[in-house]
Amino acid sequence: MAKNWLIYILALLGTLVFFLFYQMWLAWYCLVLLLLVPVLSLLIALLSFGGVRISMESPKNAKIGETPILKIHVKTKKTAIFSIARMQILFTENMTGETSRKRAFAQGNTIMEIPVDTSHCGSFRYEIDRIRVFDPFGLFGFPVKRKASCEVVVHPVPQMPEAMPRLNGFKAKTLRKSSSSYSEIYDVRDYVAGDPIKNIHWKASAKKDTLMVKEPQEECYGHARVFLTLAEDRDTLDRKLGEVLFTSNYFLSRDIPHRIRVLPPMRREIGFDIQSQRDLDTAILRILHMKIPKEAADAK
Repeated sequence: MAKNWLIYILALLGTLVFFLFYQMWLAWYCLVLLLLVPVLSLLIALLSFGGVRISMESPKNAKIGETPILKIHVKTKKTAIFSIARMQILFTENMTGETSRKRAFAQGNTIMEIPVDTSHCGSFRYEIDRIRVFDPFGLFGFPVKRKASCEVVVHPVPQMPEAMPRLNGFKAKTLRKSSSSYSEIYDVRDYVAGDPIKNIHWKASAKKDTLMVKEPQEECYGHARVFLTLAEDRDTLDRKLGEVLFTSNYFLSRDIPHRIRVLPPMRREIGFDIQSQRDLDTAILRILHMKIPKEAADAK
């Protein structure tokens, strides 16, 4: 705005000099016209105040490599049709906390399209702030307090790990006491008063010369664990997230419950128990909103 005022003052001084040396109707016309410009600009700016509406529209989810479009809708009333809206688009990457700004201008009813960066997975916030409405000459401007924002979550693409997991290694088989008395697997222990007579192991009792009973056992499986560390650069993190997503889907397709363990450096690990596709979607969404520790960001 200061630049526009400087141009106006220089133009006014030039017109005034022209008027002093050429006092004809053209000089009068130019001088009066320039003197009326601030009045006309102020009038248009006042009529435009409150007559601009800005909203944002974007897909909530995308995948790496896709080309989603962020749309900014600018709607103006008839009284603000000649006004110019200047806005700043604040871009924030939630995982690293990095921010950047981009200035944009719009006049009248229009839709601006901005491509969303999907080179890395994560959650990204777009916010329009510092909105000002100017007259066509840019001499007067009024701030607009209304803001608009949206968030785009870029999901990883499943990637097969270099070594496919073998299911026997991920099913941690153990034995535990069974709630059913009918089991082919059992342990033998000393008789305790109150144990059912039908559970007495007669052969073992004869050998030990004391009463022994059979205690039913059943097989159970521990959680398979998938590890993810955040202390890596973004390209590596994208690949690791893709491998975690592929491995978790692989386990779910074979009915293997598992746990995703996220390991931020110098912090306690965060675990997600995965038993269904919904659990996996929730876990991935929460991971994409996590902060990458400063140690990891500096390691780029």
